[in-house]
Amino acid sequence: MRNTVLLLLIFFPPLIFSKSYIESCHSSAVCNSLLSYLLPYDSKLSEIASRFQINVTDLLGANAFNAAKPFSGNEILPQKTLLRIPIQCPCVDGIRRSLSTSYIVRAIDTVSSIAAGFGGLVSAEQIQTTNGISETDGLEIGQSLVIPLPCTCLHNRDNGVTVIYMSYVVRERESLRSIGEMYGTTVTDLVTVNGLGTPFVYPGDILTVPLPACSSAYLKLRHSEKLLVPNGSYALTALGCVECTCGPKDLILRCFPAPLAVSCSNFMCEQTNLSIGDIFVQPTSTGCNVITCLYRGHKGHKILSSLSNTSQVLCSGTTRRSALPTSSFPTVNQSIFPSEPSSPTPNPNPDDVPLLATVAYGPTSRPDSSTSVAGDASKHGLFFRLLQVELILLACLELI
Repeated sequence: MRNTVLLLLIFFPPLIFSKSYIESCHSSAVCNSLLSYLLPYDSKLSEIASRFQINVTDLLGANAFNAAKPFSGNEILPQKTLLRIPIQCPCVDGIRRSLSTSYIVRAIDTVSSIAAGFGGLVSAEQIQTTNGISETDGLEIGQSLVIPLPCTCLHNRDNGVTVIYMSYVVRERESLRSIGEMYGTTVTDLVTVNGLGTPFVYPGDILTVPLPACSSAYLKLRHSEKLLVPNGSYALTALGCVECTCGPKDLILRCFPAPLAVSCSNFMCEQTNLSIGDIFVQPTSTGCNVITCLYRGHKGHKILSSLSNTSQVLCSGTTRRSALPTSSFPTVNQSIFPSEPSSPTPNPNPDDVPLLATVAYGPTSRPDSSTSVAGDASKHGLFFRLLQVELILLACLELI
C-alpha cells in the first residue's frame, strides 16, 4: 500500500496555486513601487528597461549601478540576476496593480512563454483575463497585450518607518525567515503586512516586502517635486543633473551633482564655494557649526539650493559627498544587494534643517488613503489561496 501511495504522489502531485497580495484602494493617487525580478535569461539593460517600459537610468539607480560609468544599454546581465524594477502603482478598478506594461506578440510567442519572460510576476491566466483572451484563442503577430503586474502602496509606511513596497516572487527552498534576512525585516512583519494566516510560503507566491526608504520631505523641495528612494539606491532628478542617494547606513536623502551631468546650471550655494551636497565644518568653543549646501529642487535645468546650519558636539572636518556603494554587474545566482542590510536610522526631522539663505532656483506622487482588502486574513490585505482537494488520491486509497 505504501508503494501505491508513493506512486500516486508521483503521478498526481498536490496542486497548490500561488497566492498574491492584493491591496484595495479608493482614489486615483499613484505611489512608487518595486518589482523583484529574477532574469529568466541573459538580457541587455536596454531589453530589460524596454520589457517593463521604464528608463535605463531608473533601472540603474534602483539597482545602485555606478552612476559615474557611462552605460550604452548594450551591457548584458546574466540569467538569474536578481533586479529591482521601479514602477508606478496606480489604483485600477478598486485594487492596486500596474497596467502600464505592454507586450508586442512575436511569431514564436505563446501566452505561457510571455508570462515566463516576466519572471513569475504574472501568470498566463492573468494575461488572458486582462486581455480578454480565451484558452482557444490564438495570438496574432504584432498584437499588443497588457501585462498586469502586482504592486503595493500601503501609505508607504511600515511600523512608523517610510518604506517602498516591493513585490517579491518566492523561489525554491525560500522561507519567510530567509526572505526577511535578505531584506532586513522579520517573519512577524511579513506575516502582518501580507495578511498571512500562517508563516508559510511556497514557490511562486508573491509577497509584498517593505524596504526602508529616504523621503525628500525634509528638503522641502520646490515646485511640488517629491522623491522616495529605497535604501541602498539612488535616483536622478533635475533632468539628470542631480543624483539623490539613500543610505546605506541611514535614511537621510543626500543630493549631489550627478557624475555625468551635462548642460546643467550652477550647483553652488549663493555667496559660498560649496556645491550641493558639500559640508563645511566650523569649530566652536562647544563643538562645531555644520554648514551644508542642500538641493531644494529645480526649474528645468536651473538648480535651486540653500544653506543649512546646525550645531554639533562631535566634528569631523570639511567633507564632501558621502559615497553610496555602487554595484558592478552581478554574476549568475548573485543578487546585487547585500544579504543582511544594516539597520537604518529614522528619517530626519524637517525642523532640524533650518534655512539660512535660498537662491533662485522622477517625482513621486503622494500616497493616497487607500485601505487593504477587508477580510478574515488581516486588515492590511488578503491572500487568496486556492487549494485543490486531492480527490484522485483519496478515491484510490479507499479502493485499496
